Amino acid sequence: MKSATNRLIGTVIGTILLPLIIYSVYEITSVKEDEEMIEKVYHDQLDAIIFSINQFSNDNISGLLDKIENGLSPNLSFDTSEPYLDYSNIHTIVFEDLTTGKSKVVRIIGDTTDHISWKHLQDSILDANPDLKTQLMRYKEGGYRKIEPKGIITELNDKMQVVHAVIDNGDHNVFVTAFISISGFANNVLAPKLQQIAEGDLIITLGYGDDDQFVYVTDSLRKEVMLSKSMWLIPSLNVGISSSNKTITELVAERTQYNLMAAFILIFLLIFGFSLVVRNIRREINLAQTKADFVSNVSHELRTPLSLISMFAETLMLNRFNSEEKRKEYEEIIFKETNRLTNIVNKILNFSQIEAEKRVYNPVNLNLNELVKELMHDYAYHVERNGFEYSVHLHPDLPLVMVDKEALYEALVNLVDNSIKYSPNEKYIGIQTGTQGDAVWVEVEDHGMGIPTDRVHQIFDKFYRVTEGNVHTTRGAGLGLALVSHIVDSHGGDIEVDSTPGKGSKFRLVFYRDSHG
Repeated sequence: MKSATNRLIGTVIGTILLPLIIYSVYEITSVKEDEEMIEKVYHDQLDAIIFSINQFSNDNISGLLDKIENGLSPNLSFDTSEPYLDYSNIHTIVFEDLTTGKSKVVRIIGDTTDHISWKHLQDSILDANPDLKTQLMRYKEGGYRKIEPKGIITELNDKMQVVHAVIDNGDHNVFVTAFISISGFANNVLAPKLQQIAEGDLIITLGYGDDDQFVYVTDSLRKEVMLSKSMWLIPSLNVGISSSNKTITELVAERTQYNLMAAFILIFLLIFGFSLVVRNIRREINLAQTKADFVSNVSHELRTPLSLISMFAETLMLNRFNSEEKRKEYEEIIFKETNRLTNIVNKILNFSQIEAEKRVYNPVNLNLNELVKELMHDYAYHVERNGFEYSVHLHPDLPLVMVDKEALYEALVNLVDNSIKYSPNEKYIGIQTGTQGDAVWVEVEDHGMGIPTDRVHQIFDKFYRVTEGNVHTTRGAGLGLALVSHIVDSHGGDIEVDSTPGKGSKFRLVFYRDSHG
């Protein structure tokens, strides 16, 4: 039976638990890979935000060039009072007609008498980038107007980004160099867009990469910048992104901790669930085996009184007795064994009623001394025939108690039967009655095998039999003590067990005079 249980448990492990544990271990080992993927996705999202900011900046300058192109006259002049120029953040523009070579400086912001040679500044940048005009013309001829940032200057206490492009002016191409205020562009053009993107979840910064000086911040920066990249049109200006709550490192660490905790909890639940499954499987297998043993043991218990009844009945039928006293003795044995057989059958039937919750008790005022006397009158032969000595000590002034007589008789019979079964060496049974406070008790004592302390709480379970010692050689159904427990509980009583392995046991049934079933 044990090997069958182990095979079943092994099957459960192989088909259910092992794959789940392997999967859980795989999940734990793949946490790092998952977190790297999360971090990559997060950075990709931040990249997308920075791309959006760059695209917005590019579109803004491109739109300004469109308006300038539309308002530019053949002599390279245009109306500087146009409203859109007030928010352009363009300080000065240098125009150069690539066909005629004519150039013109147009101031948009500030004093026109600042004595700064903007054309000289343009020339210095072009000297450092001799192929710039050619490259931009090539893009123009290809149908694309490229805006190229080349050069950064500090004039009039303002840091300016210099951008270059080629626009149309009738049949001529005009090379444009615009000096844009970085702080003005950041605060007037980019700030509203950055606030819209941040929406309280992110903190977006604009700062110079060389000295960590911020030009603009959407909110107070409390965390380190998670991702920073330079802008297309203003390479010296970095767009940085930080979380308003947690950094990417904190988010990844938190997610890793959560995933690991979830994986460990899953494994714990799997192991716990598996232990419950194994426990239930073992219990069901043991119960099935116990029921099979129950049938075998009950058959044996029924066979013993039946054999005695058959033997003495045959003796009487064949007149094999020497005297009238012998005939009377044989008849009494048949009567007592019939009662014993009836008790065995009643035990089984009563257990069935208990299982179906149909057992009904009829308590009456009863003196337990009288019940003990009746029991020993009926069972004296059975006890003596098994070689037992017995003693009875009855309390002389025992109060009445409300109990079901037949049920309590059955409980005592079960206790006496157990004493006979489990006392192979010192064959003694003692029965006594007494009082304790407002309670009345009856006690059955033997000098048998005894019960291990860690098994006492199990002996009242149905079909349970103690497996220690030589108990496996003793027949029994495993129902007796379960019936005793149910009877006593139904009367509101208690069972006190005092047992020592190898020395014997005492079972005391306590009934309270103010409660009954």
